[in-house]
Amino acid sequence: MENVFKLSRRLFVKSAFALATLVAAEMMKPVPARAACIPTPRETAGPFYPLKLPLDKDNDLTFVNRPSQKALGEVILIQGRVRDESCQPVAGASVEIWQACTTGKYNHPGDNNSAALDPHFQYWGKATTNAKGEYGFKTVKPGSYPVHWFWTRPPHIHFTVRSRSHLPLTTQMYFFGDPLNAKDRLFRKHSPTEQAQCTVLFRTVDHLPVGQFDLTLRKT
Repeated sequence: MENVFKLSRRLFVKSAFALATLVAAEMMKPVPARAACIPTPRETAGPFYPLKLPLDKDNDLTFVNRPSQKALGEVILIQGRVRDESCQPVAGASVEIWQACTTGKYNHPGDNNSAALDPHFQYWGKATTNAKGEYGFKTVKPGSYPVHWFWTRPPHIHFTVRSRSHLPLTTQMYFFGDPLNAKDRLFRKHSPTEQAQCTVLFRTVDHLPVGQFDLTLRKT
């Protein structure tokens, strides 16, 4: 893989090498069949896109200042490929993610959730696809959070992908098997095929959950 998991300069070389080795080995395995090269369904960006981005604009969200001060929650790896409708890889695409921390709280002044913020979680990350269209993130599984008394959003991660030759894409990634998915208003708006495209099944590799989230862009 070509710099898919290029982490912050603050990371120890040993940690970066171990992470890259793990993800490279995982990506050699067969990926469960998906609706190949069908454009990824769009979703709202929601109200909690960060107003201020972190100084360290990298793809490791599990710490902010020091690697020894880790974010709370279950650490996960998300990997994937960005392609166009012709199944060709999209190199040099910008992939952004933002999400709640493990308590279900966003780092945003508009989030009225009473849950605690995690000072060691980055909340936002960015990666650039390599020549094969591959990207990767290290983060924590977000918590669910209440929207209204009758609606609790399931764990999800927001994605925005931008490429000069393609239409921008904003979508959300859901976790396979979460019981809140079937009750979620946004998730239920999608067809079963679209739901499958946005839902990721994580596999444990060397004690670390790894999920594959492929994204398909429309050409301009």
